[in-house]
Amino acid sequence: MKDRPSGHPEKKRTADGRPIRHRRRRLRTIAMLPALLTLGNLFFGFMAVYCCLWEMHDLGAEVDSAAILTLKKVLGESINPTYLSIGVFLLIGALFCDALDGRVARLTDHTSRFGEQLDSLADAVSFGVAPAMLMITLVQRELVHWGEPPLGFGRFGQFVVFIGAIYASCAVLRLARFTVEASIEEASHEGFRGLPSPGAAASVMSLVLLHESVSEPDMHSVWASGIAMLLPACTLAVALLMVSRIPYVHAVSAFLRRRPFGHVVITLLVLPLLVLYPAQMALLAAWGFVLSGPLKLLLRKKKPAPHVEGPPANDAAPETAPAPDDPT
Repeated sequence: MKDRPSGHPEKKRTADGRPIRHRRRRLRTIAMLPALLTLGNLFFGFMAVYCCLWEMHDLGAEVDSAAILTLKKVLGESINPTYLSIGVFLLIGALFCDALDGRVARLTDHTSRFGEQLDSLADAVSFGVAPAMLMITLVQRELVHWGEPPLGFGRFGQFVVFIGAIYASCAVLRLARFTVEASIEEASHEGFRGLPSPGAAASVMSLVLLHESVSEPDMHSVWASGIAMLLPACTLAVALLMVSRIPYVHAVSAFLRRRPFGHVVITLLVLPLLVLYPAQMALLAAWGFVLSGPLKLLLRKKKPAPHVEGPPANDAAPETAPAPDDPT
């Protein structure tokens, strides 16, 4: 009777019968500058979540956000009147760090699997958890101002929390898929399949920043209420775009690529608008990038396929003439 095979694979052994022990790989060196930039990305994301917790604390303690100085200075209060606006600017810092760390690593020839894993973990916090917390905190604050849930939906607040959890989960799935499929070479970073997590975070951040800019301290703005009601649906939409296969260009690589001279002039004309209307321009830039993928896909499907004409009828091979009869 034969012995049943065990479920564990047979261990490899040396010539004298002793089992071979595999040594664990040990990380000895890392690239300092790219790693510090990635950790800066993580730091900004963590501080954005911390600002959301402060906003929720003041909301639970029934503290009027207009009656306190967020940065303990009047100048800082004029730029960042609430903790949510501070969180948005912190995430802008995370976007800059994320745009630089990979490019610096490739320019200095210090790309590594460690850097990819560290970057994905930092992005999961800064562009997955932090934007979801911004959205949840803003809507919860608006529910207190409204006094009653919109459209009589009593569980609107719980529904928003679930949307935030879905957004964070889709961001982590998007990052894990990119880590598995992408290469560390520069050519693999020219485009993406699915909305990149920084782009999704920028779209949520732009709506939060616009909400904070149109909110009035003495009265509740109708525009602010509309943005707050629209924000959960927009967050769910960009979450689904992250896990889609819609192609997107790499915004940083496209911007840093050599451009015609006229593009520089257009950029100079746009800069004053960015200074005068930062929230509105951020909204246009972020959502223009989000919608660029689906619009290009629709235009590509509507574009007729090139018509390939077949060979003309007279080009057919002539029939072979019958062979003459054998005289014999």
